[in-house]
Amino acid sequence: MKQGIDDKRRMASVVLLERFVRDIYPIKHSKAIQPLQWSILRYLSEMPADRCEVRWIAEFLGLTRAPVTRAIATLEARNLVRQEINSQDARTKKVVLTEQGLHILASDPIILAAERIRQLSEPDQEQFMKSIRTLALKFGSDESEQY
Repeated sequence: MKQGIDDKRRMASVVLLERFVRDIYPIKHSKAIQPLQWSILRYLSEMPADRCEVRWIAEFLGLTRAPVTRAIATLEARNLVRQEINSQDARTKKVVLTEQGLHILASDPIILAAERIRQLSEPDQEQFMKSIRTLALKFGSDESEQY
């Protein structure tokens, strides 16, 4: 009996986590910057230029190149990134944040999520961060590829 209750509580917790993540992206229409696109913008703002090619972005995000390439094309059409021929290897292109792309990162929904976590008590923040880190590192994207 207790295991059934615990399983329901675990599932409810995951549903709440999903809702928490979904709710940090308040604008959900097709013209809005989508979660994958935000991830790409964040990646570009943090990584050195030699790691800003589609292959590195896709690897970091645990995705194939196709969805990353489509997301970059959308970001480029919105003037948030541009692609430049790689001076080290003309067969590849570097993806670079534009000024507008850098500016839009100030409204990154992840900032709201971090602020909500900051509102927890210090012990709860530490426990949350430890648990999320453990889940992400122990059960990374490799398992999702089974489905």
